[in-house]
Amino acid sequence: MRFAIFVLLIVVMLGISFSANAVLSYKDNTCLLYLTCDEINSQMVSDLSPNKNDGQVVGTVKLVEGKYGKALQFSEAGEVKCPYIPLNNKSFTICLWVNPKLAGGAEQCVFTQTDANATNTSLHFRIYTSGIARMGFYSNDLDAAGAVKVDEWAHICYWLDVPGKARKIYINGVKVAQDAGLAGIEYLGKKGDTMIGSWGGSGQKFNGIIDEVQVWDKALTEAEIKDSMGSLKAGLYVESAGKLASTWGNIKH
Repeated sequence: MRFAIFVLLIVVMLGISFSANAVLSYKDNTCLLYLTCDEINSQMVSDLSPNKNDGQVVGTVKLVEGKYGKALQFSEAGEVKCPYIPLNNKSFTICLWVNPKLAGGAEQCVFTQTDANATNTSLHFRIYTSGIARMGFYSNDLDAAGAVKVDEWAHICYWLDVPGKARKIYINGVKVAQDAGLAGIEYLGKKGDTMIGSWGGSGQKFNGIIDEVQVWDKALTEAEIKDSMGSLKAGLYVESAGKLASTWGNIKH
């Protein structure tokens, strides 16, 4: 009996600490898109954010084992098309887990939105087969060299703070690239589908696996970026609670 009470107290304490660190919620209005990538129903990938920007599978996209649960496997043969999400003239953060093959076309897009192919009006977040991760606004780009490795999971966070006039790329919660923009820091595109796995559905298709796609209507804090690395649906958060988060996840499992 004493042992059972002791275990219960430990679980409660972990739960309290865990909740204190759970700063991100996909149910919050600042979450513009959250694809867990856990299932494909009638060629649709559900968005769990309040905005319901569900994605349509175009071409061939398979469901495979992911970073958390299932994930979407691309082989330069398809993409997921979500509705236009307004990102122009504002701060935002886009996060996703990728496991790239680093084979095939030299330029492969993981997240895009295209208004026009002109400076600051075509958002293309790309991975090169050399391992470079690019945060591109068209003729105004930020690169992180050697950011990803073949067949290894990497969490990529593309971060923009318009008032602070800063743009950054985080890999696995660590800032690896930063600049102040080459032709103005804002993204200016005002239309175009939100595409996962290709550039506007017309090319530069991705070869690899994508999981846990998140779009936030703000520049996340570094603590929030660490939280974004977990599975928000499962209530798992990484690093900001240290080993506690992993322990809580194991207890839930």
